Amino acid sequence: MKIDSSVQILRDAIDQFNPTHIVSMVSGGKDSAASDQIARELGAKIDFVIHGNTRCGIAETSQFVRDTYGRMGEYVEADAGTAYEDYVLRKGFFGKGRDAHGYAYRVLKATPFRKAVSREIRQGKRGVRVLLLNGARKDESENRKKNLKLFRADPASPGNVWVNIIHDWTMDDRDEYLERCQTPINPVAKALCRSGECMCGTMQTPEERVEAATLYPNWGNWLTDLEKEAMRLHGFGWGQTAPKTPKPAPGADFQPMCKDCMARGDTTSSKGSADE
Repeated sequence: MKIDSSVQILRDAIDQFNPTHIVSMVSGGKDSAASDQIARELGAKIDFVIHGNTRCGIAETSQFVRDTYGRMGEYVEADAGTAYEDYVLRKGFFGKGRDAHGYAYRVLKATPFRKAVSREIRQGKRGVRVLLLNGARKDESENRKKNLKLFRADPASPGNVWVNIIHDWTMDDRDEYLERCQTPINPVAKALCRSGECMCGTMQTPEERVEAATLYPNWGNWLTDLEKEAMRLHGFGWGQTAPKTPKPAPGADFQPMCKDCMARGDTTSSKGSADE
């Protein structure tokens, strides 16, 4: 078990950045369940739990996070609202691949998240320094073993520092820890081997769509209806290459809330990291 590593990571992050707030980022996947659990076990003063709700994923995941973590203290949803549907009806689906994913990330996660932090934590004050504890692990891909950093400041908001508190854990470490602690696990993550909180189509496969739609028909029916309208308006569907992929904004490769999708981009496997 790599608990000693997590102790050192948390201690170093607090010493280096002297945070005014500590936030636990919870997606509904197993990695973030472990990062939240170990942070609490180590006595981190968690001021907020934040969950990114893209509104294009499996609704049961966000409900699980609300039910489970909403009782633990201050809970915030970085809610994208109708951003996904609005974009699809206006321009079509985001497309497929890393560039398309980078644009979807900005619309569905980065922008709502920064607004939520500004509204709930910064509130116009200066000198606010926020540690964002998350479950990124270097074990997720060969590229991540070489390049994943322990601490990453958001280039658009340098006072937000992402801390990979289970950086050195393997998947087995994570699963053994969650079982030992009897940590509640999102049923969607058990069924799909990922949280399903974002199913924007830029990184998922047709097979994954079929599986998710079979298990969660409300989501499947919603996407089918949206796709029919998008096809009528724009001529291409979910998970297909867009005629013109939006150009990613500067810093678009900084996507810590999509750790599973980024791990997918690091490898030729379509299975991802079996978490979110």
